[in-house]
Amino acid sequence: METRTDIAGLRPSIGNSTSARAGVKRHPDLYLEHEKGTVIILVEETLFKIHEYFLKRHSIVFASMFTLNPGHFPAEGTSDDLPILLPDVREVDFARFLYLFYPRNIVQGDITTLEEWTSVLQIAHRYEFEEHRKLAVGRLEGIATPIDRILLSRAYDIPEWLETAYYELCVREESLSLGEGTRLGMADVILISDLRQRIRGSPTPFRMPEQHIRWTIRSKLHALSPS
Repeated sequence: METRTDIAGLRPSIGNSTSARAGVKRHPDLYLEHEKGTVIILVEETLFKIHEYFLKRHSIVFASMFTLNPGHFPAEGTSDDLPILLPDVREVDFARFLYLFYPRNIVQGDITTLEEWTSVLQIAHRYEFEEHRKLAVGRLEGIATPIDRILLSRAYDIPEWLETAYYELCVREESLSLGEGTRLGMADVILISDLRQRIRGSPTPFRMPEQHIRWTIRSKLHALSPS
């Protein structure tokens, strides 16, 4: 499970000027050159200049970071040479998240696919944009497969998805494919195989009530959960 990033993980290395780093570029859409009230952020080799308000208003982590007193050091995020560095974040994920605030397509929005909403979930979870995390969870629930939901549930702490995802895999006719099993890993393959066998081991498997199947799944998951 991914853990939340603490405030210290957002702070840059003072004095590490980006002007000397080859390949650093400004994002073509998300560098607001002449806007006021902005902050400059470096993700991988891309600079973003966005409104500080959105970060302070919606992110617990960023709001806490902006209250820190830089002391005698220059304020971070005020120039291309001294941006806020976000470690272990992909530029594409951060850009997708920011398009929620700066959409190019006002009517339909820019974020529509499983991959795009997963990017939003990743950033929202990591930096504690709580409302945007709820938004991503809601959107993903409608488009993610049961396999996706199991993997995302464990990566981003969405336990309410597990029971239904396992239920759908257990009651469907076809067994797990090789590709699905590879994505899930051996432990989940064995768990789902065991659940399917328990359900189909009933004298009347196709008449087994849904609540009984779900109870079996809950019991198995509870037994495997850490105490």
